[in-house]
Amino acid sequence: MHFEFEHLGTSTPFELPEGVHLLGGGAEDHVRLEGLPPGLLTLRIENQRLMVEATRTFTVGGVMVPPGVPRLVLPGEGLGLPEGMSLKVRESGGDTERQVGTMAVLKHLLMDTGEPPPSRAAALLCLTGADVGRTFALAEASTELGRGLEMSVRLRDIAVSRRHARIRHQEGTFLLEDLDSPNGVYLNGQRVETPAPLHEGDVIELGRTLLRYQAPMAEPPPPPKESPPTPPEPAPEPTAAPAETQAGQPAGNDTPATLSGENVPERSRVRWEWWLIGLGAALALVGLLATYALAA
Repeated sequence: MHFEFEHLGTSTPFELPEGVHLLGGGAEDHVRLEGLPPGLLTLRIENQRLMVEATRTFTVGGVMVPPGVPRLVLPGEGLGLPEGMSLKVRESGGDTERQVGTMAVLKHLLMDTGEPPPSRAAALLCLTGADVGRTFALAEASTELGRGLEMSVRLRDIAVSRRHARIRHQEGTFLLEDLDSPNGVYLNGQRVETPAPLHEGDVIELGRTLLRYQAPMAEPPPPPKESPPTPPEPAPEPTAAPAETQAGQPAGNDTPATLSGENVPERSRVRWEWWLIGLGAALALVGLLATYALAA
């Protein structure tokens, strides 16, 4: 495997065969680089795959790796070392397509405009590792991740423990927690010590596997209920005037008492007044005649 050590603008290429190699500034280191602490890095090369473990905190593509934690390093990725030094894993061939590393994946997720389609359930999308491209739904209140057969999210990664991590759904928030795994769980490059909330686009790292968290799609608010239309009020029916006979008398068996109200037509009322006046005049005339007769 080809490497390139950079310090103060100077590059030093070198090559290592498969096996375990110590890299540092000590006399007993297999690869001695001046200015580095003794036994700083342990490089394990197997089948063109590189696992790196350090005695001090270092970075892979800008993502911090704590001491004592093995980390897979892909061709093209750079290791940040103390005192501004760096170690880069070179491609084995010039025509080989550059593989996507941890930081490249993180930058791609933050800058890519082609977001996955929204889902009603939260999900994990595998970005690297043996299960790349697979999607795991987080439909339960508690979802365990690991290599075991009984795990809800089973990962085919030898660097993942049988029971590695758990994601709990609590009060509308998904929490990531480590199940005391030897290699630990990392969220956006930071090791998870206590349950940590997940947000859209977060990257979870277990062993050599990267998982992207996709938040569930928010439920749309229910449409407002439409009140039923108010029926129009019925128009008042017109009152029909009572019919009259050819003789001018009301039709039917109506009596004068019922015809003296407001419903009596105007012409009938005038006729009755004249009849009453004539009757009064006749009675007065009879009274006068009777008085005259008695006086005579």
